Amino acid sequence: MKNEAFQIKAIFENKNQLLPLLLIGDEDEQRIRKYLENGICYGLFEKEEIRAILVVSQQKERIEIENLSVLTAYQKQGLGSQLIQAVCQMYAENEIVLGTDDVSGNVDFYEKNGFEVFKREKNFFLEHYPRPLFENGVQLVDKIYLRRTVKDHGKGIK
Repeated sequence: MKNEAFQIKAIFENKNQLLPLLLIGDEDEQRIRKYLENGICYGLFEKEEIRAILVVSQQKERIEIENLSVLTAYQKQGLGSQLIQAVCQMYAENEIVLGTDDVSGNVDFYEKNGFEVFKREKNFFLEHYPRPLFENGVQLVDKIYLRRTVKDHGKGIK
């Protein structure tokens, strides 16, 4: 759903106020605060109200998506895809990578947005989070890494 009523804007100030929304995509507040310090935030707004947010960090020629969160009431409406496609266009000259769980359906979402799986880190969520994390009653264990290379940036939503 691409709606012209939505605007995508970079967010530079008061990033800690975004914490409640960012906690939808990552339950570790300390981790969020760490990548917010140097990360670049992009918000998808409807009439000045934020509906979704994406945080990236840059390491040389590589961009890492640290967090993509959409308000629960606005999920499954294409806002996440709209935001991710806009950010991919902004960083069209860079490889874009991200990590996610293999339980929530996120891998399918990112593959539909032109990303491909390139690595699995066994036991990541068991070893890097202070308590067990669950999605739909299933414990998160492995982290899946996906990327979208420069040659893939022409790909839209599948």
